[in-house]
Amino acid sequence: MERAEFDVVAKLISSREPTRSAAQRVLVDGIAPADAAREFDLRPQSVSNTLRRFRDAEVIILSAYTPIKR
Repeated sequence: MERAEFDVVAKLISSREPTRSAAQRVLVDGIAPADAAREFDLRPQSVSNTLRRFRDAEVIILSAYTPIKR
């Protein structure tokens, strides 16, 4: 995910710190979720839940802008 895309999704889902930064490290920077959890002193489950929210929102956004083939 590009940084601009991340920022849009973060705003739409009202993501808050520090899970927002952990999600950014995973989705934009490409580090492992467990490493992001350690970096921000979060539980891995918390990072996993946040990643799911980001990915679910991204799917909805992409499906809204993908042309329907008829």
